[in-house]
Amino acid sequence: MLATVGLYGTGTPDVSRAEESVDQTGPVSPTAGDLLCTLPDDADTDRGTAALVPEFLMVSGVGCDRTTRTLRMAEYPDDVPALAPLFVRVRWTGGDADGAARDDAVRSFHDWLTDPGGRSGDGHGSGGGSEPGGGLAVFGKDGFRSPSGAHALLSSRVPDSGLIADPGPSAGAAGADAMETALKRYRNANGPGRVLFLLDSSGSMADLWQGPGGAPGILKQSFAGLGDRDEYGVWSVASPGSRPYGEILAFGPHERQEAERAVDRGAVVQDAEADPYGALRAALDTMARKGRDDSRPELIVFLTDDEDNNRLTAHDHIDELLGPLHDKGVPVVMAALDSGGCAKGSPDQRMSEASGGRCLDTGGDLVADLRNEVARTGTGDE
Repeated sequence: MLATVGLYGTGTPDVSRAEESVDQTGPVSPTAGDLLCTLPDDADTDRGTAALVPEFLMVSGVGCDRTTRTLRMAEYPDDVPALAPLFVRVRWTGGDADGAARDDAVRSFHDWLTDPGGRSGDGHGSGGGSEPGGGLAVFGKDGFRSPSGAHALLSSRVPDSGLIADPGPSAGAAGADAMETALKRYRNANGPGRVLFLLDSSGSMADLWQGPGGAPGILKQSFAGLGDRDEYGVWSVASPGSRPYGEILAFGPHERQEAERAVDRGAVVQDAEADPYGALRAALDTMARKGRDDSRPELIVFLTDDEDNNRLTAHDHIDELLGPLHDKGVPVVMAALDSGGCAKGSPDQRMSEASGGRCLDTGGDLVADLRNEVARTGTGDE
């Protein structure tokens, strides 16, 4: 987001061209740390790729399986705003018991985090050195800078990681208005988006259906990233008859409340298995036809418990899917309602990677991650 603020701050009149200038091939890495760990898998890619990551990861984001990597030198663009940390205390209803003890604990933690030290780097107050103590010693070890003054590195013991001790003044703090404007322009880079949701409605989903954490609830929460000008629809993926899917929400623009009511009415667990192969093939063909004459962003989301993945792995169906997933140019987000759905080599991971999409499972924050992925394609409230 900070880099996007800088990108749009250049006065580029054509936002879509600005986005294309930083486009990448292949799936987006879930985190900057994952990106740094993935690059060494291909030596040529590692040598020829500039990684846009937070500075501190040059020190602490290298704990990967592979240790051989291209040595990198940090570059500091002068049009990217700075990000300063904030300390925020969270309160909640019913969380006021033992108020004095809680106040003391929060105050103590804040003091430890912001301890300017004058102590040795071990954080034990042994004296005799200029390194900060307490929490700042931990931040320093991981490659962070001071949030004030000249923003010097918190630790002089940072290894030779390619960081520059004094990169010069930053472009200033990123204001809320600038961030909001950048987000709106990013969402609208190629016009309103198209999203097709596939909701596994097979019998095995019965225990994962109710409440905001159930599959329909997660689906409805992801609608927050879509606006009135975006087009989207929802399919029920179960095959009691000849078709691998049924329609819950017709494809088109919708008001959010209207879309949620349609899901409430039509999303029902069926006494049938899911056919992910047939549903995904139909979804790819549908979205490819809709995007034939324009460059609007598109996305397919498949929310599933993976219980019927055996129907993908049987008869080489998954291998038959990988080619169309790659060729159609429509990213697929596989949202698995189990913690191992995105394990390396799993069907979900292979399909999302082939399409240039992301694989999400409950090992992370599935609800927030899915909402963010949909928001990248949609225009939100704009």
